[in-house]
Amino acid sequence: MLEANSDPTLLFVLGSIGLLLFGAIGYGIYTTVGPKSGELRDTIKEHARMHELGIAHGHNKGEANHIHLKEVLKKEDKTSNVNKVINENQSQSIK
Repeated sequence: MLEANSDPTLLFVLGSIGLLLFGAIGYGIYTTVGPKSGELRDTIKEHARMHELGIAHGHNKGEANHIHLKEVLKKEDKTSNVNKVINENQSQSIK
């Protein structure tokens, strides 16, 4: 007949692995839907947008090419606002 193993080491190891696994899953869910989930960035979408703008990968090894899309969009917004003002001033000066 088979004897029951009374050594608690296997139970301790499996319990520890299970606890770590469920803890990591719980933390991931909390991070995804928790109070700070609005601060998360979608890096894949951001990278795709940078490809569309042609700035995703720098080709000069001497330059730092780590740019976040938020910085680029802020520059675009400032540039578009400046262009609007310039166009308004030009149209007023023509009239």
